[in-house]
Amino acid sequence: MTQEVSVGRTYAGQPVEDRQRERRSRFLESGLTVFARDGYANSSVGAICRDAGLSSRQFYEEFTGREALLIELYIDIEQTARNSVAAALVATSLSADPVAYVDSATRAYIDSIGGDPRKARVSLVEVVGASTRVEEKRTQQRREWSALLDTIVRRAAKGGGIPAGDLDIRVSALMGAVNYVVYDWSVAEPRRPLDDVVRVLRRMLLGAIVA
Repeated sequence: MTQEVSVGRTYAGQPVEDRQRERRSRFLESGLTVFARDGYANSSVGAICRDAGLSSRQFYEEFTGREALLIELYIDIEQTARNSVAAALVATSLSADPVAYVDSATRAYIDSIGGDPRKARVSLVEVVGASTRVEEKRTQQRREWSALLDTIVRRAAKGGGIPAGDLDIRVSALMGAVNYVVYDWSVAEPRRPLDDVVRVLRRMLLGAIVA
């Protein structure tokens, strides 16, 4: 059997940093698969390692446990989705009508989270009640989404039509409703056309935005 030998900052001819990034990426991908397939509560480090083809020793060199892996996955999914929505909004003209603005944000969010059923399952289902620390991260993520949605809602409403004091409640309601729809769409077989989902959410979102 050929032995891999570490020399300086290389390992079998490959930079150590590259191998570490690749290993971490494999654990993240396997965590996404296992958490979505088995459920976080029923998952194990062993199952994640088997899926990744790596050892538990290697796992604990990267993560303190399943919770740490779940949190990193969750934050990455959420941040990627927010970046996608923000980029879509930047690409949408400020002079665009509310329909175009809401459609752009909605489509970007669905594509980012709903496009991969595993991401939808982990970020919208498995993190709920997973642990006290995970709930703290969920609260933090909701605040960040609220800030972005506040911008979307105000711009779509063109500075009027929202009663004073209603915005935070409306944003919270929108977040919950959109996530339910996105999750159901992500796991449906067959999936309905994305345009149908965007159209339904548009009506709901504009209905909530306009008093």
